[in-house]
Amino acid sequence: MEEESISMNKTAAFTTSLALACTALQAHALDASGQRYVDQLVQGGPVSIREAAQNIYHSGYRDSETLDVAAEVLLQKYRSAADSTSADALAWVCKALGASGNGRYKPVLDEVVANSNNGKLDRHCEKAADSLSAGGAAYRAGSVNLEAYRSGKGRPAANAPAVAPTQVAMAQGSGSFSDIRSGMSMDEVNALLGAPSATYTHQTGKAWIPFNFKGKDVARVVSLYKGKGRITFSQESVYANVWRVMEVTNDPNESGYP
Repeated sequence: MEEESISMNKTAAFTTSLALACTALQAHALDASGQRYVDQLVQGGPVSIREAAQNIYHSGYRDSETLDVAAEVLLQKYRSAADSTSADALAWVCKALGASGNGRYKPVLDEVVANSNNGKLDRHCEKAADSLSAGGAAYRAGSVNLEAYRSGKGRPAANAPAVAPTQVAMAQGSGSFSDIRSGMSMDEVNALLGAPSATYTHQTGKAWIPFNFKGKDVARVVSLYKGKGRITFSQESVYANVWRVMEVTNDPNESGYP
């Protein structure tokens, strides 16, 4: 009877451990933003990679699984970045990794600097590497299986917090208002939330500042979402048609009309 009791206790302990492990996996599943970034990084070309990296950089996104995917993409592509578009895209990946503040990616950036033959990529990666202090478990090439992500069966990187396998690509408009963060691009917000109920545009006082040569924040667009709230976008520059989230106002009483 005593042996049977011990066996039952061990079984119960194993079941409890398994349940806790499953809970941990679910708790670290990619959110809608992370899924979109991963899809762009592994499925897209240089333009998509650049857009994902820019949005990670500007929005301050810090999810370790997403950043590990970005690191692996950088390691696999930096040697073949011969054209300016590819180099620019990977330079933004370097900036995104550097802005994470995570020393895990310093060896990745150091490798690119040591072995890349592209001056622009070297400069940005070196600056990003210098902003990080070595620490934690360094990311190692091959820790992420990009083909698994491309086939919809992504798995977490080695030495990264446990995450649930990514099996379903994010659908248009499948995100929630709580997913929106400052720095996201308007295109990304539209992909996450779908089209707003209405929008309106207005100039700012910065339009009359003579030394605002880039034209930053000279105009804003306000997108209204009925029953959710409103999102204010600021123009990044008059020379680049990019609008980024400046403010998110949650308001369940939003009428959707300007």
